Amino acid sequence: MTIDPRHDLASGGTGLYEFWTDRDVPVYLDDMDLASVEVRPVDRVVVLEFEYTEPQWTPAAAVATPVVVMRFEGVTIREWSHDDGGLGQVEDFEYDGERAFRLAAYAMVLGFGATRLTVTAEGRR
Repeated sequence: MTIDPRHDLASGGTGLYEFWTDRDVPVYLDDMDLASVEVRPVDRVVVLEFEYTEPQWTPAAAVATPVVVMRFEGVTIREWSHDDGGLGQVEDFEYDGERAFRLAAYAMVLGFGATRLTVTAEGRR
């Protein structure tokens, strides 16, 4: 993620919902689908993958790297609900500025605490 104060996690109060990478690629989760959720309880790791799937909503700078991977470590799950309809579009991703996160997608809600976050932008697999 960028350290530019105009585009970092603290700018505009958007947190993980809207930010820019260190290469000035915008990440707009509301324009992305939640592609996968991997929970590793023994390692206390959660890996979330988001993907731009609609060309009209994909920023030009993100075309080469439309998949955003967020790896959370030191995770404690606090809330989890999921319907059997897939994962779907991201509705909200709250971050309290400390260690608490709450992701809401079309058919899922995941609330958790984490001590570390790594974000990467990648090409399609």
